[in-house]
Amino acid sequence: MKKQSAVAPHQKQGQAAEAPMAMCMDMGKKMMAQMGNGGGPMEMMQNMMAQMSRGEGKAQMEKMMGMCMGMCSDMMTSMRQTNALAVHVTPELQHVFREWLKQLEDKALGHLAKGTVDAASLSRSLKITEDSALYVLHRLAASGKITLAGKLKRSSAA
Repeated sequence: MKKQSAVAPHQKQGQAAEAPMAMCMDMGKKMMAQMGNGGGPMEMMQNMMAQMSRGEGKAQMEKMMGMCMGMCSDMMTSMRQTNALAVHVTPELQHVFREWLKQLEDKALGHLAKGTVDAASLSRSLKITEDSALYVLHRLAASGKITLAGKLKRSSAA
């Protein structure tokens, strides 16, 4: 199950993600404009820090810097977890995992041969999480064994 951010009662679910996304898009546009003028990433950061020290757009800059630091922290945590697991993976375990994954893919193909399937029913059939079922589906699609189709979910509020 994926984490969902808390949304204030007066906000719709989509609005929670729109503000940070818009801010990131604005930040990306500014960064690209500065890089187009011959400035590299270090110069860009120096300019941002100088603007902040002069008090220009300080609140917005602090917010952007906080978001950047949060994203960096999340990435570092993820990298540490991946590294901690990778250190203990032997070639034997890699082989066993590949074999197990191949068996899952074969079972998924058998399930898909019966007709259209969603990730939830596939996860129940394979006795794995829905995220793992999505992973298997994406692997099968990437290898050209299946095609994926999308369907709009109807919300319970509609």
